[in-house]
Amino acid sequence: MDIKDNTLGISWHDSACIPSLNPANIMDYFSEKSNPFYDRTCNNEIVKMQRLNPEQLNNMTGLEYILLHCQEPILYVVRKQHRHSSSQVTPLADYYIIAGVVYQAPDIGSVINSRILSAVHHIQGAFEKTQSYSRYQPSKGYWWDFKEIGRAHV
Repeated sequence: MDIKDNTLGISWHDSACIPSLNPANIMDYFSEKSNPFYDRTCNNEIVKMQRLNPEQLNNMTGLEYILLHCQEPILYVVRKQHRHSSSQVTPLADYYIIAGVVYQAPDIGSVINSRILSAVHHIQGAFEKTQSYSRYQPSKGYWWDFKEIGRAHV
């Protein structure tokens, strides 16, 4: 994935529509032309342009968006998925809308990568601090000296 394709760090909102969001219009809000998360080549656009019943999405194959979860009035979760048949779909991405602001939910790889990076950073800091207590003299060898370090930080 190219850095310019990574949408985890961006958000989108339309201030004019935020006060009136509800489960009946959240998909229309999500499909606004200025929303960078919405793909105009999806089946939802075909259904909208042909004025079909939204239930027709279940009979189509290809890219679609569905309202996955709703916790009125503040939280909505929209899923981008690829429909292979009426009973088989592959989730591609989830987007959450909190108080009208749309964010892309991170995938499991991004979460694990972030957690590992954070853990390694803290382990490295602990190792460097521990290493600062280590002393060496050719005649004595290695030993730990906690007294000087303790006084220096006090």
